[in-house]
Amino acid sequence: MAKAKKEKQPSPFAGIKEQKGLKAKVKFFFEVLEKYPTVKQAVLFTLFSMICGITQLIITLVLPIILKAASPDTMNEPFGFWQMGDGYLFDFTDAGTGLGSFLGFLIGSIWGQTLTFLLNRKKTFNVPDHVAFRAIAYTIMAILIIIMQTAIGKVEGALKANDPNASDFVNVIYNLIAQIVAGLAAFVTSFLGNKFIVMRKWKAKGDAATKASAEETAPVEVTAPVEVTAPVEVTETKADESEDR
Repeated sequence: MAKAKKEKQPSPFAGIKEQKGLKAKVKFFFEVLEKYPTVKQAVLFTLFSMICGITQLIITLVLPIILKAASPDTMNEPFGFWQMGDGYLFDFTDAGTGLGSFLGFLIGSIWGQTLTFLLNRKKTFNVPDHVAFRAIAYTIMAILIIIMQTAIGKVEGALKANDPNASDFVNVIYNLIAQIVAGLAAFVTSFLGNKFIVMRKWKAKGDAATKASAEETAPVEVTAPVEVTAPVEVTETKADESEDR
């Protein structure tokens, strides 16, 4: 006996083609996403991360140029932080980098992470409470992510060390591999850390417990007892009249 084929369910976004104009399409898209909260959070988180990442990249690239133009001797001085073996985790000792590049990297990272925190707290996860706790937790997470990204970025140096005769094109590929791996690792770690720790709605559980407690302690309305009247005694008048006669 042949199994009946399951009918293919239409995509919830199928109706987007019927919407006229970009504004209507975007509105329809986010209306559908309301039915899938986690997907909506992932979409908004990705969008805001891209916006913040672009602004961070601009600061990281432009600020060192301005600083080195203003004070070339100081800002071109080699700079390294957090020594690891023969080198540094944050290594700005190569030609063309220096203190100016480190400051651009640092200020760009702070700006990008701060903007990401503000946008995702208000728009993506919608958690207006416990701002101080969330800010501290996010700062710790951001520092750990920056360290992780920097450590993963060392993959580029390892690849180049294993292939010292690589062409410029191959070196660009090595750089892209390191950047992609570090970026994906940072994105996944940041999203999960925000969703389940930093931006978690801690208050929801407390509210449910408070509501349940209020229901248990609510006074019970007692209704007054119904008064039952005694039955009316019926006398036999006819029998009494006949006896009198």
